[in-house]
Amino acid sequence: MMSHLFAIMPLAKTPTDAPLPVGLILGLIIAVIVLVLMITFAQRYRRCPANKILVVYGKTGSGAAKCIHGGAAFIWPLFQAYEYLDLEPFVVPIDLSNALSQENIRVTVPTTVTAAVSNRPGIMQNAAVRLLGLNRGQIQAQAQDIILGQMRAVIATMKIEDINSDRQAFMGKVNEAVSLELEKIGLQVINVNIRDIEDESGYIVALGRKAAAEAINQANIDVAEQEKTGQTGVAQRQRDTRVAVASANATADIGEATAGRDRRQKVATLDAEAVSTETEANSNKASYNANQNVAEQEARQRAQSASREADGAVRVAEENAEKKAEDAKALREAARLNAEVVVPANAQKEKVIIAAEAQKQEAIRIAEGQAEAIIAKMSAEGKGVQAILDGKAEGYKQLVAACGSDKGAASLLVIEKLVDVANLQTQAIQNLPIEKIFVWDGGGEGGGMSGLGQRIMGILPPMHELAKQVGLDLPEFLGKLQEETKVVEEKKTDKPKA
Repeated sequence: MMSHLFAIMPLAKTPTDAPLPVGLILGLIIAVIVLVLMITFAQRYRRCPANKILVVYGKTGSGAAKCIHGGAAFIWPLFQAYEYLDLEPFVVPIDLSNALSQENIRVTVPTTVTAAVSNRPGIMQNAAVRLLGLNRGQIQAQAQDIILGQMRAVIATMKIEDINSDRQAFMGKVNEAVSLELEKIGLQVINVNIRDIEDESGYIVALGRKAAAEAINQANIDVAEQEKTGQTGVAQRQRDTRVAVASANATADIGEATAGRDRRQKVATLDAEAVSTETEANSNKASYNANQNVAEQEARQRAQSASREADGAVRVAEENAEKKAEDAKALREAARLNAEVVVPANAQKEKVIIAAEAQKQEAIRIAEGQAEAIIAKMSAEGKGVQAILDGKAEGYKQLVAACGSDKGAASLLVIEKLVDVANLQTQAIQNLPIEKIFVWDGGGEGGGMSGLGQRIMGILPPMHELAKQVGLDLPEFLGKLQEETKVVEEKKTDKPKA
């Protein structure tokens, strides 16, 4: 029974089976889209290291490629792609042989050239166009072909003696020619090192031998000249001795002298031959020894000179590399300071100047508008006051003309103000305790202007009495009571005379 009951009753839906709100679904979809866009943006935003060049190609809007060194760029999907060019230096060995000089002598100049991809504007574009996608070996092969051609062209314009004697001038010409050609493919020369210079015909060796032989010959000549001078002096002294002995013996025996002379002449001849032979042998021995010593000294000097030149070239290369590294570092630091400090400061300065100028112009416009409004208001008020005064003046003028005199006009003006005065008097005495009331009636029967003066005269005594009750003094043009006039006159007459 219970099982049938459960089978008939429908199952209640749990809260989890309720459909999600549409707004929540849309929010989740938008969040997913935003997250995907942020991830895509982060993946496509590329920063360029200091030792590389970022090359963006595709639809760049600035030629075939856009080169960035030391910055960053966003790579648009589908429209752009990117690659890096390495700025690390590389060594190009140049085994130059059989290069013809100006005298058509074949020269062998083994050289080592250090080069790298240039980061200068314009040359970077050449590197992006001609070297992008090549590996280090392919770039070295292109550079090697260019350097070989330029070195052959430079050697063809120089004599072999100039190449051998002035290495710095030769290196300068090679560096200049190679730099111009390598910049066309986006490379720059860092250092050129010439290891040695040789030629097939032995001309350079012959030049060395010639110099050595000239030195040896000069030494032999000097030695022979000294030996000749010594032998000549010895022979002269021996001759003088023998002449003296023969002269002494001639006085004793002429025949013995004659025989002795012949004998001594033969002996002198043989001695001279012996001396000549000995002198020639000694000269040959000294010449051999001098040649050997000179050759050893020349070899030693050439080895020392080559070592000094190699050390000097290494030091020059190191100093040039350090100098260029410092220059590049200074340029990068100046660019960084300019981008981080100078450009934001100039922008902030321009913003402050523009805001201050706008506030100044706004204040000037507001002040000018307020001044114009005040001027217009004061002008209108002045015109209104002027119109009122002009109207009153014209009305007073017509009133005086109608009354025929100033007194009549004044009386009419007083009458005009009596209503206001009566209202003021009524307000002043409305709360006062009044003990008695005086009423005067002029008794006139007629109306109009004929009884005007009589009615005015009838009003004045009650006004004076009312003012006296409340302690007020009326103006003199409204007259005075006779009793007050008599009291004033009596006071004047009672004053003692001086």
